[in-house]
Formats: sequence, structure tokens, C-alpha cells
Amino acid sequence: MPLRRRRSHYEQLTEFERGRVIGLREGGFSFRDIAERLGQNVSTVHDCWVRWSRDGTASRRPGSGRPRGTTEREDRRIRRTAVSHRTASAAEIRAAVGTTVTQRTVRNRLLDVQLRARRPVACIPLTPRHCR
Repeated sequence: MPLRRRRSHYEQLTEFERGRVIGLREGGFSFRDIAERLGQNVSTVHDCWVRWSRDGTASRRPGSGRPRGTTEREDRRIRRTAVSHRTASAAEIRAAVGTTVTQRTVRNRLLDVQLRARRPVACIPLTPRHCR
């Protein structure tokens, strides 16, 4: 499995929970009371409130770097296709998935889960007659 990026405290809250944090805090609840109600760390609740009071928004900021070209669903489909058709090339997997991804992307997604786009086919061993 690919390594997962460690998420910060703030990213552990859903959008709904962030709204609850803000509403409860404006209602006069302490950070500790809110954290107990939501089952989160006090620091998570505090980070959410600090972001709200500083930026005026509780939504997540976009991450840095280029956005991924495939969704999680497309990644799973690439993996399933590669496992079920073990000798398929990256081009064949790309055609089977049916999305607009490149062969390089297919190879990268397979490498993430320690698969290869093409597996060698078993060869017939050469006899001395073949060698001559």
C-alpha cells in the first residue's frame, strides 16, 4: 500500500464538525467542553477556532503541488484491471479504464502499490537443437 501523508489535527475534522466547533465556541463553551463533545483533542478544536478567528473561514486551504490526475476510484480501477489481467501493458490498462490518463500515470499508480504494468510471459526453454 502507498504511504499515507500524516494529517494535521485540523484536517481530522469534517466540515460539519468545524461548523459545530465554531457554533459551540460562539455559544460560550470552552475548548475542553467542545473537545469532549466531539471526541477530539483540545488542540484540534483550538486550531479550528484560531483559523476561524484569523481567516474568517473554517474550510481547508488547498494543498501545495499539482493536483492528482486521477481520483481514488480510478486508481482502484487501474489496480483491479492490472491484477485481473496480469500480462496487460500500461496502454491496455489505460484503454480498459476508459479515462483520459496517460500510460505514465498508469505506471505510476501501479508502482505505488508495488505492481508492474507488464509482466514477462513464461518462455519455452531452448533445446540444444534450437541453439544450433
